[in-house]
Amino acid sequence: MRTVCIIPARGGSKRLPRKNIFTIWGKPMIYWSIQAALKSKYINDIYVTSEDDEILKISEGLGAKIIQRPLKLADDFTFKQFAVTHALESINKLYDLVVSLQANSPEVNSQDIDAAIDKLLKHDRNEIFTVDNNLMQHGAFRIWRYKYAFQKALSARSGVYIANYTDVHTIEDVKNLEKKREK
Repeated sequence: MRTVCIIPARGGSKRLPRKNIFTIWGKPMIYWSIQAALKSKYINDIYVTSEDDEILKISEGLGAKIIQRPLKLADDFTFKQFAVTHALESINKLYDLVVSLQANSPEVNSQDIDAAIDKLLKHDRNEIFTVDNNLMQHGAFRIWRYKYAFQKALSARSGVYIANYTDVHTIEDVKNLEKKREK
């Protein structure tokens, strides 16, 4: 089984400028997502897609392959899904599974990614996405069987994986994560 991980990481964040490479726990935020993907027992290839040269350079130095994303797919109104499908089309290689991993969820770990993939396979789902303890969806990661990554809507055979992660969008989110880690 071949699995690709796509990490969309645009440079134009507004609430927390440069959030995807903002330092948290002594490393650029994207470091934590790349590390989780590198440690996964399922993920074969890791790509970061960005329009930002600094993000791409840092990501490549951390072990990810890079995809230069067109500016038209890096504005405030572009859905993350479009960045993912652009990356998959750029790679032009078939996989069995696709993991879309958010760069601004530094709590993500390989154990959860692998457990979610196990769940997708065990229950024969087309996609799995993360929710918090209140079962509210967040963007930490989403896993699809390859052809379903190109859909325009949710699959009829989807499932969820509970992971109470913090998505970082503001400096307050960073401070809360720092406090959470100190406990």
